[in-house]
Amino acid sequence: MQTIWKYLGDLVGKGLELSVIFEFIFYFAIHLIPMALPLAILLSSIMVFGNLAERYELVAIKSAGVSLLRAMRPMLVICILLAVGAFFTANNLIPKANLSWGALLYDVTQKKPAMNIVDNVFFKDIEGYQIRVGKKHDDNQTIEDIIIYVDDRKGGNNNILLAKRGKMIITDDKQFMTLHLEEGQRYQELVDDPNYKETMPHNTMKFATYDLTINLSELAFNRTEKERFSEDHRMMNITQLQKRVDSLDRYIAKKRTGLYKYLEPYFYLVKDTIDISDTAVQARFDYLIASKNKKNSKTIKLEYADVEKSSSDSPRFPKPKKIEDREKVTINSILSKEDVITRALQNVNNAKRISMNNVDDTFIQKEMRAKYLVEWHRKFTLAVSCILLFFIGAPLGAIIKKGGFGLPLVISILLFILYYVLSIFGEKLVKQGVLPAFTGMWLSLFILFPLAIFLTYKASRDSQLFNAEAYKKALTTFTPKWLKRSFNKK
Repeated sequence: MQTIWKYLGDLVGKGLELSVIFEFIFYFAIHLIPMALPLAILLSSIMVFGNLAERYELVAIKSAGVSLLRAMRPMLVICILLAVGAFFTANNLIPKANLSWGALLYDVTQKKPAMNIVDNVFFKDIEGYQIRVGKKHDDNQTIEDIIIYVDDRKGGNNNILLAKRGKMIITDDKQFMTLHLEEGQRYQELVDDPNYKETMPHNTMKFATYDLTINLSELAFNRTEKERFSEDHRMMNITQLQKRVDSLDRYIAKKRTGLYKYLEPYFYLVKDTIDISDTAVQARFDYLIASKNKKNSKTIKLEYADVEKSSSDSPRFPKPKKIEDREKVTINSILSKEDVITRALQNVNNAKRISMNNVDDTFIQKEMRAKYLVEWHRKFTLAVSCILLFFIGAPLGAIIKKGGFGLPLVISILLFILYYVLSIFGEKLVKQGVLPAFTGMWLSLFILFPLAIFLTYKASRDSQLFNAEAYKKALTTFTPKWLKRSFNKK
């Protein structure tokens, strides 16, 4: 109900049919199953075994030679069936419900408010019209003292309708509204006239009756195709989520490899003497020499052999001459010290910009990958949590020996809050990249698993875990004799 209140402003005042509102609530209620089902299993298991223990039926079962685990077996079978159903619900039903709910929520939020004209207030929700009535009668049709501004997209109020009285008639399909106006006039400035700024031409028309038809289709409730929202991680099953994760893994690896390729030209070894025949630096020095020659009339001519062509006629690096014909060029003959520093700073800035863009893009993709993985693991954790919480609730009910809705309800809510908080905490750590998806999503179950083993062991041994007298007896046993005598004297 708290979540529904969030969207209450999008539901009221828009003339939605009751079927649409109930459909919205129905789809929303389905995706609450992951929260309701584990709590229901926990509460019901505590209540059943609490009633059995409170009425000494569990004692009778044990006296007949039936262990607690064997007595739990029928309910365990039911919980396993519920866990299997929960998995298929999370994998098939909930994604489809979320898809329908997301599309319906978008349609509801995009719908404009219903036709509701109030006295002395301009109604502006119909594009191209601003309507004000001085008085609207109780029949919701008869109106008086009418002013209508027709927006012709020319700027200003150039087209105005005034009428003393009239009627609003809306068609049965609510697609059109006809305003039957009486005793009025229309004032229109002819802004399209070429001499408008000099002569200010306008047209005035008085009428006894005038019918103005307005299209109300934009106020209607239109449904959007659901496939438009199918890329959301909450609306996919395991197969679709796995495909998205694999695609993102390949994309991230490609971005990392591409970064190395982009940055490689910015890292090269510069010596006082450069071997021009080295193909790794030929293209870089060609660029530097060309840019230097624009500033200096002196040119340095480097001789290369003909450009080697590949089978696809795409040019490659110039082929160097023979080893004995290599030419040595000093760096000072090409660039000055200031030019070298300037070029170095430009290369550093370019490398930084490329790196930052790559890191930002990769970070966004990793966030999306984490969301897909969270949703992938959630479908399995829901099923396992049903079984785990049963092994917490059933032994706990046998130990506390209380049935009904009193103490079992309080204990189950506290345990479920612990489970839910740990689940949200692990999910947040996964989305922030602190923990792997498996560790974060299974964190709550890992923490509660030892508790389930401990409670099951204690219940099978008839432990007095919540018996205050047992703790007092144990405390008395371990209390030193001198401390007992001092208390007895007092």
